[in-house]
Parts: sequence; C-alpha cells; structure tokens
Amino acid sequence: MEKGKMINEPLLTSSKVVEIASKMARKKREDYAVDEKVFLLFSDLLLEYLIRKANLKKYSWLEDAHPYASGAIYRGAYNGIPLTVMKPPMGASPMAVVLEDLITCGAKNIFLVCGAWGIGPKVKINDFLLPTHTTGCESITKYYGRAEKEELPMMPGIVRLLKEETAKRTENYHTGKNYAKEAFYRLTKEEIIALQKQGFIGMENGELNVLAAVCRQKNSNYGAIFYSYYNPLEGWTIPWKKKEEYKATVELEGEIALAVLERLENLKL
Repeated sequence: MEKGKMINEPLLTSSKVVEIASKMARKKREDYAVDEKVFLLFSDLLLEYLIRKANLKKYSWLEDAHPYASGAIYRGAYNGIPLTVMKPPMGASPMAVVLEDLITCGAKNIFLVCGAWGIGPKVKINDFLLPTHTTGCESITKYYGRAEKEELPMMPGIVRLLKEETAKRTENYHTGKNYAKEAFYRLTKEEIIALQKQGFIGMENGELNVLAAVCRQKNSNYGAIFYSYYNPLEGWTIPWKKKEEYKATVELEGEIALAVLERLENLKL
C-alpha cells in the first residue's frame, strides 16, 4: 500500500462538514475540538467505568450535522491527561466517518477498546486480545489505500505498551492477528480453523481494519485491546448476562487502557 494514497478526490470531506456545522450552529470551528487522546468503545459498563475514572462529561459535538456522528461522546481527564471517549455506531462504514471527524477535530492517538470474537485455539471467554496485524473482509479500507487481502500492521510500540500493561494485571491475554468479517451469521468451522492455522486470534466487524487504514493515511497513532466475548466454535453464550464476571473484565480492560494512556503521555505522543 502506498501510504496516504486515496482513490479519486472526495466530493465531501470531514473538514467541510465541520465548517458547515459551525456556520449553521453559529459556533467557531474550535468549539468542535476533541482531545488528542481518544478511546472508542461499545460497552455501556466500560463507559460507566471511564466516566467515573476520568470524570467524563457529555459533550455536544457533530451529532446535529450528520447521522454517523450520533454516538455519545464525552470529555474529561484522567490524572490530568485530557481524554475524549466516544461510543460510535458499530460497523466499518460509520467507523471511517467517525475517525475522519475525530482526526479533523484534533485527535492524534485513537484506541479501540472493546470486545471481539476469540478464535485462537487457546483463547477463552473474557481473555484479552492484543492485535498485531489486521486484515479480512470489509468494503471500506480499499478507499484508504489498502490492497485486497493486505495485512495492516498495528503500531509495534503501542502493541508493546499494551502487552506490558496487560501482563502486569493478568496472564489471560494473547497477541496475534485480527480478521474482519461483517457477516456475523456466516461464520463457518472450516473458516475458523483455517484462520487459526494462520495465526489469527480474534475476529470482529471490520472496525479495526478501518482504524488502521484511516490512521495510517492520516498519520495518527492507533491501537486496540479487545476482550473475547464469543468463541464461534463453542457457541453463543450471551456473556454479559454473567454481569459481575463481564463487568470485571471490561473494567480491567479500561484500567489497562488508562495505564497505556499515561505511558503515552509520558512519551509525549
């Protein structure tokens, strides 16, 4: 992939959306600023944990400007480090728009902190997954210069920080490759076994592919930590029904993410 190459020139850009939104709302562009460090998540329990830890407050952003910005967004600070946390719509397409908007508005370090499908042969429910590469099937990243079947690397320095902070707190983690597949009801045993043989430990809806592709093009730092909430070979268990166990997992994930946030701040990234 030629870094930064985009297919054709877009008719609409994030910068233009922010400009239009600011004019319609009679605000300044800086009123739409977000913090340099951003967590993206989908778990309400994790959001509640971060609201407590970082004193997060609801923030009025671009939700009136277009539908993809409709996710809840919060701003606060953890140990003096400014932090924006957003719960965006799920899926690869909304993720691309959200990422471009966040980067346009000041984000420089973006982390996906959520769950995934644990497909590694040794991965158990509630184990943590630390992706080193991401690839697979979604329809978005080709527009950000990713070739078909190309594996996008995660940032090695950030993977190292995530691994160090996770290892301090638990032995139940795995590093390896992530695979994207948007068709949740079209997973097969043969596919999972083939992916295991290629070193894949996790699978999700394509958000990680998009995170890596967009951030690489926009020269932003990126990382991800997942917890395993589904093993396709073992069947669907609805893990969040075991609320205390699930809560402990997502709060530990939040603790790890905040520890990495502090490490990044010390490195001035």
